[in-house]
Amino acid sequence: WDFMSSFLSSSPRSVKGILDMTPGGGKGDFFSGDLLSLDEFVDALPAAIEERKVSTEKNDLMNKCTKPGVEDDAVGQLFSRLDLNKDEWERFSFFDSSKNYTRNLIATDGETFTLLLLCWNPGKESPIHDHPCDGCWMNVCEGSIEECRYSNEDGTDRLQCYSDKTYREGQLAFIEDSMGYHKVGNPSSTVPAVTMHLYSPPFQACKIWLDPDHASRPSRSCVCYYSEYGKKY
Repeated sequence: WDFMSSFLSSSPRSVKGILDMTPGGGKGDFFSGDLLSLDEFVDALPAAIEERKVSTEKNDLMNKCTKPGVEDDAVGQLFSRLDLNKDEWERFSFFDSSKNYTRNLIATDGETFTLLLLCWNPGKESPIHDHPCDGCWMNVCEGSIEECRYSNEDGTDRLQCYSDKTYREGQLAFIEDSMGYHKVGNPSSTVPAVTMHLYSPPFQACKIWLDPDHASRPSRSCVCYYSEYGKKY
């Protein structure tokens, strides 16, 4: 994460309904249907996020769990319909050899979601960080990505790695703070990687840990973008 301040773009995409969905009422058909282009996916996100929120609230009352990829998660279902053809996302892809990775803004409505494309140089990774939002979805567009998850539940001041998993092209991961924190990186020493990240709702800063031995002493990192809407500044 870059240590500089930035705000979400003041020119968010307009959001128009492309699917016949009724959040909170009859459940929208987010899972079935044709593949969605990236623009169609973005347009459908607010309704899918609202549907997931309603389902989560209902499941919480019934002590059930809502997770990506299961029936009740409309966002995970929507991701399953996203066409990850490189022609769809390449215009948002910017690499910089001087950085571990770049964060490139694809779309945001400023209230419900932020959708980013992250471009990872070989062998580079993020610091351990949290997600001050309802969750982060990560879809691998190209290459492979290693995710290490951490928790602090043993009474010490150390973040313990409890999961180390590699995701490949087309695979979806999800995390929110009740599941712990994570760091993400490109395990290949030669091949770049590209991932798409959805955050809901948007946030402007998060906690990062540069030393897992000091869980009580995180740093603060502000959100900034290497490019916005396919344009590098």
